[in-house]
Amino acid sequence: MTAELVDEVFRRLQHEGFQEIALEFARENIEQIRFSASTTDLHNYWDQENLSVFASKNGRTVSTAIKDPASVDQAVARLNEVASRTPENSSFVSINRDRQTYGKGMTSHFQSVDLQDLQDAMVNGSLSAGAERAAGLIYNRNSEITVKTSYNECHFSTGGLEGVIRAFRGNFTGQEALHFGFSTSPTAKSFEEMGANAALTASAASNTSEIDPGKFKAILSPYVIGNIMSYGSGFLSYYAVETGLSCFAGMLDREVSSEEFSLYDDPTDYSGVGSRICDDEGTPTSKLQIIGHGKLQSYLHSTSTASRAGTRTTGNAGIITPRAWQLSLEAGKTSFKSMLEGLDSGLLINNAWYTRFQDYRNGVFSTVPRDGVFLVRDGEIQGAVSGIRISDSVPGILRNVSALSMERKRVKWWEEIYASTMPYVMVDGVNISKAF
Repeated sequence: MTAELVDEVFRRLQHEGFQEIALEFARENIEQIRFSASTTDLHNYWDQENLSVFASKNGRTVSTAIKDPASVDQAVARLNEVASRTPENSSFVSINRDRQTYGKGMTSHFQSVDLQDLQDAMVNGSLSAGAERAAGLIYNRNSEITVKTSYNECHFSTGGLEGVIRAFRGNFTGQEALHFGFSTSPTAKSFEEMGANAALTASAASNTSEIDPGKFKAILSPYVIGNIMSYGSGFLSYYAVETGLSCFAGMLDREVSSEEFSLYDDPTDYSGVGSRICDDEGTPTSKLQIIGHGKLQSYLHSTSTASRAGTRTTGNAGIITPRAWQLSLEAGKTSFKSMLEGLDSGLLINNAWYTRFQDYRNGVFSTVPRDGVFLVRDGEIQGAVSGIRISDSVPGILRNVSALSMERKRVKWWEEIYASTMPYVMVDGVNISKAF
């Protein structure tokens, strides 16, 4: 697929009478290495291309994805057919019609990174710190993106390195999952430390105990708060607010967390892999304060949602459903060590997965802690805790935040944690239930 083909699709859609068009063409180069039992079992390279199409005609909106240049004729004909018989979309007002200028961004510089060296560093760091074996993945992603609309055209690079390692020691595990954007200089030492930290988490559990359900003071690691805020970011989309599927509806300018809690969406931070210069409709992105000192400052907006809300787009299109690009929770005033030493009785939870919502309107969810769940007494880890589930709500977690650490991590894992930067967070009264 070429830039000329993108232009051709654009012209074809105009010829069919579509008044507003937004195309996003992504060409991605990916290198992956996967290991288990501390040994490489896959080293793969591939390229992929995708053209995302959004178009409107007389208030009717259509969208599709084109991966094969040979399917363009069929795709355009199909879009025209669907637009002729679909009802008007009341959620769509327009895409951004203002002429825009864009910064230069950054270009990729990770093409020469040796993933085998990084894997060896992770594995050796893990084994040296006490793990019996390790498994994981490393990705090197380099993407070239073009966003072409009826009014603007934007080009940028994004991507970087993503590393995940899970260390095993007996029945216990520890996990680290970090990302490195183009402004960073990741070294083998960085990956060795990842492996060592995962092993130290697995090694910290000398015995296992069960606890009764109830409310516990808990330190949530960057992975756990990253998981909760990644899933919770959907509630900050104004589309979710409008459709009655947000626990933040009616909370603008109201207190939703402690004064120390400030959350941003920051796609301009090139130290992470979630960087972008523009959104899906060509609006330049910027660092957006969503929660400032505990108060909800802004929802996520596209041009359409902003028009209905009487405000301006925040550069978060998703043309119909705005979304966050790269969350960043501001660091706190205390160290993780001090946070742990000050915990008289509670839990340290290093990771969570399989997060599911039972009530979107109130943000009620459950998630399963894993890879390092510890009982803490008088500031010391007493052993691992098994068989538990966090059963709480996003508003409940935020309201009970009492401290954030000075240390932060750039975390990303599978579909559970979007690219983000998170500290450790102390929460008073996390509701814990049995996992089974």
